[in-house]
Amino acid sequence: MIAKLISILCILYSVSSDESPKISVKPQRLMQKVGQQAEFFCVLQSGSLPLQFEWLKNEKSIQTTNKIEIDNSKKSSTLILQSVSMSDAGNYTCRTSNSFGFDQSTSHLVVEGPPQWLSKPIDMQVGPKEHFNIKCEGIGYPLPSVSWKKFTDSTWQDLLESSSHFTKLSSTEVSGHQLVKEKDEGKYGCEISNGINPNLWTEFTIRVSGKIGFLMRFWLLSSSKKF
Repeated sequence: MIAKLISILCILYSVSSDESPKISVKPQRLMQKVGQQAEFFCVLQSGSLPLQFEWLKNEKSIQTTNKIEIDNSKKSSTLILQSVSMSDAGNYTCRTSNSFGFDQSTSHLVVEGPPQWLSKPIDMQVGPKEHFNIKCEGIGYPLPSVSWKKFTDSTWQDLLESSSHFTKLSSTEVSGHQLVKEKDEGKYGCEISNGINPNLWTEFTIRVSGKIGFLMRFWLLSSSKKF
C-alpha cells in the first residue's frame, strides 16, 4: 500500500513538474554612465529542468567577448557588460527554453554620457538666391541640443537671433536663404551639448557666390555699348 502511494505521488510530481519555464530579468530598466559596468540577472520562477539560456540585444544573439561575460547556472543566467559605451544602449532579452516550451523577458539599458557626432556641417558655397539646409546632429543621453553661431565683430553670436536669413527647421537643422555676400559670408559654428562634458563644437565657412560675377557681366555689357 505504501509503495503504491509513493508511486502515485511520484507520478503526480512528474506531471506537475513538466511545465514550460517562467522567468524574469532584473532590473527591468538600468541606467549607467559611460565606463560603468552593467549587469542583468535572468532568474527562473517556475518550470522544468534542464534549461537552455540565450541572451539577445535588440533581437540579435549575444556572444561572449573580452567585454561581455555570460554566466549560466541550472536556474539562472547573468549577463555582464564591462565599461559600457553609448553603443551598448538598447534592449537586452534573456530567452530560456526546456522540453515543454520557452519564455523570455527584456530589460532596457540607458547609457548616460556626453554627445557623440552623427553629422557635422562642412564648408559650402551658395548662390545669393539659393535655399539650402545645414545639419548638425549628435547622439547622447540626456538628449543633446544644438546651438548655431556666426563669427561677427570678433565674437561668436547666436545665428538665429542675429540673422533673418536663417530659419530653424528642426532640433538639428537650419535653413539658409537669400544670403548677402558682404553680410552673411564668413565663419559659422555649431555646438552640441547635453549637460555632460565635453561638448561638441565644429566650425565651417559659408561663401556666397554670384554677386561679383553679376557686376562683372554688367560692366562688360556697359563697356560693349560704348564701342
